[in-house]
Amino acid sequence: MVSPHIAVAAYSGRPSDSMVRGVRDFMDTLKGCVRDAVILLGGYYGLMRVVADEAQRAGFRLVFVVPYDREDQPYPSDSIVIRTGLGDRERSSILVRSGDVLVSFGGGVGTFLEVLIAYSYGIPVYQLVNNEDILTDKVSTCIPDGVLDERIGSRVYYAKTGKELAEKVCNELRRS
Repeated sequence: MVSPHIAVAAYSGRPSDSMVRGVRDFMDTLKGCVRDAVILLGGYYGLMRVVADEAQRAGFRLVFVVPYDREDQPYPSDSIVIRTGLGDRERSSILVRSGDVLVSFGGGVGTFLEVLIAYSYGIPVYQLVNNEDILTDKVSTCIPDGVLDERIGSRVYYAKTGKELAEKVCNELRRS
């Protein structure tokens, strides 16, 4: 069986304590249902660093799909780093299309763009709602049913806790 690939979109800025807690709860719950997941990230800074460190602690493999301006930064030693030579937006498409699902831990326009890319390709999107003043949380308030475009036949699934988010992702991975 092929290991599930979980693409992650996350805030590039300084994360709040509740965002960090959400990531930790997600990884702790995820390792109970998926032992061999590959976590795909766009960088090793901001909340993405927390995701990477917690994923590594949980025993998951890490793959970084990085833009050209982040290629020379240090990454965890056991990870795979794909140096795309592309800008952030172009790299986002590769990152998202490489995942079986996209998990959004919340963020700004870059995270929202990755949600839109996944949605447009019909890749299941699962988003943690942090109740913070960030773009992705505002979208969840404006579009509570998660249907961004009814023509696509998809939706964004929201969760209020990291545990709930992981349970939803586990159910999705079992179905597929």
